[in-house]
Amino acid sequence: MNGPRIEDIGPDDPRFADWHAAVARSYAHERQPGWWESLESARISFARPGTQKRRVALVATRDGVVVGGAVLGLPLDVDVDVETVSVELGVLPDARRSGVGGALLSAVRELAASEGRDVVQAEVFVPVDRSPEEWPGARFAESHGLRCVNVEHRFLLDVPLPEPRLRELAAAAEQGSSRDNTVVSWVGGCPEQHLEQWARMQTQMNQDVPTGELTVTARQVDAERVRDSDRRMAEQGWTKVRSMALDADGAGRGYTELLVSEHDPDVVVQDDAWVDETHRGRRLGMRLKIANLRRLQGHDDGALLGPRRRVQTYCEQDNTAMRRINAEVGFRAVDTLRGYEGPVGG
Repeated sequence: MNGPRIEDIGPDDPRFADWHAAVARSYAHERQPGWWESLESARISFARPGTQKRRVALVATRDGVVVGGAVLGLPLDVDVDVETVSVELGVLPDARRSGVGGALLSAVRELAASEGRDVVQAEVFVPVDRSPEEWPGARFAESHGLRCVNVEHRFLLDVPLPEPRLRELAAAAEQGSSRDNTVVSWVGGCPEQHLEQWARMQTQMNQDVPTGELTVTARQVDAERVRDSDRRMAEQGWTKVRSMALDADGAGRGYTELLVSEHDPDVVVQDDAWVDETHRGRRLGMRLKIANLRRLQGHDDGALLGPRRRVQTYCEQDNTAMRRINAEVGFRAVDTLRGYEGPVGG
């Protein structure tokens, strides 16, 4: 059997769609359905790179047929981890145990070293009813010198939630929340009057979010970065659904956002959810989530939600407050997300 051929390809390469499908299929194999970046979004992301991260697509072929691939993320900002490289690596089930994964990882490490990176990071999803010891991705990572340094869980919520259930959850949250906080919601880019507070809260969330032993530096966010993110996401077909809590003085005390891709008819992505530590324990997180779900399900008479029937989110294993909120809303754990890290040199 011929060894795999590993090449760097761009969005205009005729193999790009097969590369995308191979990585997506390998990640979805024997797991419950979830979100994966659409081909349309991937093409735009690679064709119009931003200033914060450069992405590289590596395709693995054997006898001209795509059998796997990897996508590298190389941070570029001076205020984040420019010594790291993140990788999503997948091999089609029928091509596993034939040297494809090892060849891809060797190419990743070679490219990372040429870019002056010292640390390689990867994520492995293990179904909750399987152990890392029996899961191919976890065994592969550990056999190649990577160590699990952070654990989260992936959750799914069936939507739409019935209106009586939303009212019940909202009423319970209102009883425990601070009356000094007003929750506002909208669809789309962040309004100018909220930009400063939104950026401040994102910066604080980046500092607060548990990351285990991962090599990570909290990203500083300003109004321009919020605008740039909104612009780039919109270009890729995303609509943002947002809610934020304001105290009596107009300061942001919490926020959350849902992401809806026009290219994904199945899954909505729950992104950030954060509450200021001085306002925790007052059910503010629940108020924000319910307000956002209502906006998602009701916007344009439900047209924004459309046929999508799942919301996907992640939560670190020690974040007991958010896990409790997720369970009360109805999220169920489906995967353990294991964050791996190791030296680029192996």
